[in-house]
Amino acid sequence: MTNTKKRERTVRRTLLEDLSNTPRGYMQPQEALEASARLAVCPPPTDEEFDAAFRRLEADAMIHCEVDALGVKRWCITAIGRAALAES
Repeated sequence: MTNTKKRERTVRRTLLEDLSNTPRGYMQPQEALEASARLAVCPPPTDEEFDAAFRRLEADAMIHCEVDALGVKRWCITAIGRAALAES
């Protein structure tokens, strides 16, 4: 596996882990998720890496996004995301 692929998986897994620790029914702001992941992954992920990770996780139905009236994106993990995290 290339380093780029490994890093992509690390960023996605970090986001899933953060969301899995969020109470059910609570949607975490994207800004908070990114801040947490920047502390957990070295070197910190770029905005492009975050965009790619969120797109991939949402396309795979592992996370769900809602945008509030102010335009803030909030995320939660889905049952599929919890199952995928438990398998890895």
